[in-house]
Amino acid sequence: MTAWQPAAAAALDALALAVLVVDRHARILHANREAAELLERPDGALSGQHAIGGCLGARTGEGRSRLHALIQAACDGRPEAGGFLQLEGGADEPGASVCVSPLAEAEAGLGVPGRALVVARLLRAQGRIEVQLRTLFGLTRAEAQVGAAIARGGCLAEIAAELGITVTTARTHVARIFLKTGTRQQSQLVALVAAVQLPVAHAAEAAALPAQALRSSR
Repeated sequence: MTAWQPAAAAALDALALAVLVVDRHARILHANREAAELLERPDGALSGQHAIGGCLGARTGEGRSRLHALIQAACDGRPEAGGFLQLEGGADEPGASVCVSPLAEAEAGLGVPGRALVVARLLRAQGRIEVQLRTLFGLTRAEAQVGAAIARGGCLAEIAAELGITVTTARTHVARIFLKTGTRQQSQLVALVAAVQLPVAHAAEAAALPAQALRSSR
């Protein structure tokens, strides 16, 4: 292990993105901490038998077929290899947005060709959005909850019911959010939230997870 690898592993573990390296058979060679957490979800959008060395899959057969096709194309270096797909989660599990791209031999550092990089993100990350809104714009906890709900596409009546507040209170929160973020309408707020979201795990979340470096099959 070279001197930079522990730091690189720690950096990957700090991301709120699942990052995996797989071979053309979808066998998992590397997985960061977020990926390990994602694969352990019982009815999650992605699955991985026995983590490292296991096969990366999806909850549905169709999703698994599409995922494996993208992985094989990326590993084979076909024109326009790789791509994006959205995978469904179970009844109580969020779906995941997935990107697959080729990973060159030199980049993989594994000494053999035919590797693919798989990056996934859960489609629901409300807690992280709220933390970032509070940090970046000085929103209160209640305002951040309303802002995150608006970013997910909820209407004020639905948001008020979800949070157990009145529509009038929700409107008051929205007015304060507009003032603090410099936006004037909900569509602008949605665009702003999408633009400023950073895929970094909150310190409290990272501390709750077991300290573990980048996993490897080697």
